[in-house]
Amino acid sequence: MKKTALIIAFVLSANMYSLAQKGSVIYGHKQSMGMGAPIGIDYNAVLIFDSQKSKYTFAKDSLEGKPIRESVMINKDDDNIFFVPKSTSELGFEYYLDRSKGLLLSRDIGFTYVKEDLPKIEWNITNEKKTIGNFDCTKATGCFRGREYTAWFATSIPLPYGPWKLQGLPGLILEAYDTNKEVYFYFKSLEYPSKNKMKITCPNPKTEGKDWIGLSGYKNFLINSYKTAIENGRMFVEQNDSAMESDDSNTFMGNSYIEVFQEN
Repeated sequence: MKKTALIIAFVLSANMYSLAQKGSVIYGHKQSMGMGAPIGIDYNAVLIFDSQKSKYTFAKDSLEGKPIRESVMINKDDDNIFFVPKSTSELGFEYYLDRSKGLLLSRDIGFTYVKEDLPKIEWNITNEKKTIGNFDCTKATGCFRGREYTAWFATSIPLPYGPWKLQGLPGLILEAYDTNKEVYFYFKSLEYPSKNKMKITCPNPKTEGKDWIGLSGYKNFLINSYKTAIENGRMFVEQNDSAMESDDSNTFMGNSYIEVFQEN
């Protein structure tokens, strides 16, 4: 009886020790909105985490090795050529998750600082498996802010984190993508536990003289920004006497942004 109790105590202690460790994942972060395939801008991204917090960062100068401000030509086929900006900044885009407080804090599009409750994604966990790196992963599907996602998570690392704002599964997400892989997070490497004494810091709007906004404010910002972009595009066509016709079927927010919000 004492021997069994000692074994149980050892296992519990080992699990607690494991969950107390910090880890890091390097991802490729590909954005191809409106292109219908994973052919767009490819960024380096990193997720650092411990048992209670995580932070995902991409489009950061240091992750790319230098500041980047360029336009990239993407040739999908003879009839579809895209010119897409690739840009990084000193801070990049940051997504900080605090499980103990149920919060998601982001330095997001437009360099807005967004504070929201931790989103609850209704995942459907399947029986489908595959190996990513050296990890056995399970497939899950779920809808989040206008896109259907597939996520592959490793139960051997039983922490509910993942790239960007995707989270909430009983294991670390190593790969995730939407229907056409226009949003695509793919695995490069993982260190767990990490040898680096890294700090999981929260984005700080005060460093840029800004304040937090809520999810509703962020939603309105994206909707208004998209409306302005569409209107500016129409004005450009009119002012240049272009014969190109306006096609309202192409005015889909998901062609420009990862998140797709509907007007109230």
